[in-house]
Amino acid sequence: MIQWDDYWKQYKASEAEKWLISERDSIFKRYLDRIDATRKKVLEVGCGFGSNLRLLNTTRDDVESFGLDTSGEAINAIKTVIQNAVVADCRKTGFPDNEFDMVYSAGLMEHFRDEVPFLNEMRRIVKSEGYVITIVPARYSLWKLYQLLHFGLWQHGYEKAYTHDGLKRLFLENNYRVVEITGIDPFSIFGFLMKLLNKSFNPCIKQSPQKSAYTELCIIAKKR
Repeated sequence: MIQWDDYWKQYKASEAEKWLISERDSIFKRYLDRIDATRKKVLEVGCGFGSNLRLLNTTRDDVESFGLDTSGEAINAIKTVIQNAVVADCRKTGFPDNEFDMVYSAGLMEHFRDEVPFLNEMRRIVKSEGYVITIVPARYSLWKLYQLLHFGLWQHGYEKAYTHDGLKRLFLENNYRVVEITGIDPFSIFGFLMKLLNKSFNPCIKQSPQKSAYTELCIIAKKR
C-alpha cells in the first residue's frame, strides 16, 4: 500500500491529470461566482500537492485559501504557497463551525469505508449558504477497469467507486441538499488518450449517455 509522504515527495502531474485539474477548476470557479461575499474562504480537504488550490490562489483575488492533509510532506510543500495549510484528519479538522464558503475534495472520500464522519465534518465547517464539492471515481469507466485489473493489490489502498444515484442518495441521507452532480471525462476515454500521447487537449465530447460512466463524478451540495 502506498505511503502518502513518499507519494507526495515524488509527485508529478501527468498530462491527463493536468486536464482533470483544469476541468475541476472550472466547476469550482462557477460556484465561487455564486457566493455573495467579497472575500471567500475556501478549504481543500486532502489537498496533497494542492494543484487546484494553487490554481485558485493565483487566478482569484477574492479567495482566501486553506489546505488540509494528513501528510506532513504534502503540507510542508504547499505551505510555500498556501500559508493556511495544516496537518489534520478530515473527519476531525479542528476548524470552527460554519467557517468556510466552499469546502472541496478530490480523490479523498472513496478511501473511507464509512463516509458518514467525513460528511458530518464537512457539513459542520461549511457556512449555511456555502458549498461542499466532492469529486470521486465513477463506477463504469476504464479507470475502474484499470483498478480491478490489480486484483486487490491497488497501491492506493481501499478505494470505492460510485454511481450517480448512489452518490446522490449518500448525501441526501446525511442532511445535504444536492445542487448538481456532473461528470468529468466520459468513460475515461480522453484521459486514456492523453496518457498514451502524453499530451493535454480539450475534448469535443464531455457528456456520457450513462450517468455513472466517467473518470470522476462531482457532486455539489449544501447542508440542510
